[in-house]
Amino acid sequence: YTGPYWSQLQLLSSLGFPDPVPVSEALQRHRGSHWGALQELQALRLHPFRLRHQQGAGPGLDFNRPDQQALLRQILATLPVASWGRASLVASLGRELGL
Repeated sequence: YTGPYWSQLQLLSSLGFPDPVPVSEALQRHRGSHWGALQELQALRLHPFRLRHQQGAGPGLDFNRPDQQALLRQILATLPVASWGRASLVASLGRELGL
């Protein structure tokens, strides 16, 4: 497959959203904008973490968990961290300090 639509599907897949159905639907809702689709897909993935945070549940960060992407998403959802890179820094510092 070729064309901008397929390249956007591949881009979003490489960013951690491999299921083409919700990716395709998000791209359609955002008129082909991969940035809009990415924001929507990330918001949906982060919703459970944000909901727990708003309800007052502690973050419960496990820095030694095997799924580091899930840890980074949890950090982004629960701490005032502005980017994926900074969340990665928090995770690596947490592991180094034995938190």
